[in-house]
Amino acid sequence: MKKSNFWSFVILSIFFLNACQSNAQNDKVLFRDTVLKYSVMQSDLDQYLTYRNIIDTTGKTKDYIWILKSAMLRLRSKWGLNKKPVTYESVIADAEARFIQRNMVNKVLVIKSERKMYLLKDSNIVKTYPIALGPNPIGQKQREGDGKTPEGNYTLDWQRWNGTTFHSFHISYPNKVDSARAKAKGLQVGSNIMVHGTSKGLKRKKDWTNGCIALSNKDMANFRNLVFQDTPIEIRK
Repeated sequence: MKKSNFWSFVILSIFFLNACQSNAQNDKVLFRDTVLKYSVMQSDLDQYLTYRNIIDTTGKTKDYIWILKSAMLRLRSKWGLNKKPVTYESVIADAEARFIQRNMVNKVLVIKSERKMYLLKDSNIVKTYPIALGPNPIGQKQREGDGKTPEGNYTLDWQRWNGTTFHSFHISYPNKVDSARAKAKGLQVGSNIMVHGTSKGLKRKKDWTNGCIALSNKDMANFRNLVFQDTPIEIRK
């Protein structure tokens, strides 16, 4: 190799390495999971937008990041749940289907007097379930152990996968109003209010909970496929 060609090669190599390093340094972190140890980068989003030929991202970036968050977990594994090799195309398709399912419901409404739960999407009823309540369901919950289900606006803020009932979603009771009400009356505010299935698969005909909202196990299995953590729940009289 001639000297001139050699030095040209060296200069181009240095330029290429510097360009790669610069791109890596400029690759912005869009989401980072510190527990599961994975991230969604700007380059991941760019790849997805190119793959789907998306040009206009106005108001949709958060949705695309959610899809990539779901897909990245699967991409970390070489094999899917069906023991078939994982591909970019397959995990993106699964994540998009999951996103559509996740957005079928954006609110849970409970009418205690009707013993009904309604899954809503922008005020439209998607699904209706019969429910069971506590032994003393009429009226607002006042204190721990009164057998009442609270009334108001809350959030399904966490889940319990293994417990005495078939799956459960925790309701964010008590809120500040609930706590202040109990304190003003010198009462101990209640806690641990859930939407859950039945105990050990048993069928129940009457109100039997301690103030929680109970579904049949069949309905709870359907509920947890349609309703996700952080979904708002409104409980009315």
